[in-house]
Amino acid sequence: MMLYEIHSHAQIQDLQARSDELGHSNKSMLVKLVSLESVRIACESYALLRPLIMESWMWVCSQLEILSDVAGLSVEIQKLEHDVLPQLMVQEAKLEPGALEALLLMKNSAVALLHIYMRKCFKEALGVLLREDYVVSAKVKKLSKMLKDIAVPLLQERECNIVWLQERVPLLVQLVTDVLETPVHFCDSDESSDEYSDE
Repeated sequence: MMLYEIHSHAQIQDLQARSDELGHSNKSMLVKLVSLESVRIACESYALLRPLIMESWMWVCSQLEILSDVAGLSVEIQKLEHDVLPQLMVQEAKLEPGALEALLLMKNSAVALLHIYMRKCFKEALGVLLREDYVVSAKVKKLSKMLKDIAVPLLQERECNIVWLQERVPLLVQLVTDVLETPVHFCDSDESSDEYSDE
């Protein structure tokens, strides 16, 4: 069995470019995810890698489900970055309908991010002990809590202290960017299981 280790998105692109050549070798191949440059690139990486694995019965990647979770995380946070937060940054002295919609989407994102965070495979793969180089899980949990803490009170009260909101949105933007730019490190399954049992 051949082993192909992935340390970057470029290596997934290279694997795709060589897929016909490698496919004709009639050898089985284990594709092992080691790291990616950032959470942001994960959705593109998953979009390239999944067809390669699913269309070949000779190729195996046991971490594909984990990459799927990180890709879902990436899509959810980029939706905040591009569609939700800009609406809150341009509002004036009251919550316009667009801002109310943005707050509702923030609340929904908080739930979605927490759901991803709670998945055992996600926590195991990205470091349940939250070591210095495995910080994705910790940042996702913090982002989910911040989204909820901002959105829920404003949606319940339906009255906005615009100063209170505007003070917090830049911090939220900074955290969103920080999570998206965080490198992704995939643990070996044996290593992650040991960490989980010691938690």
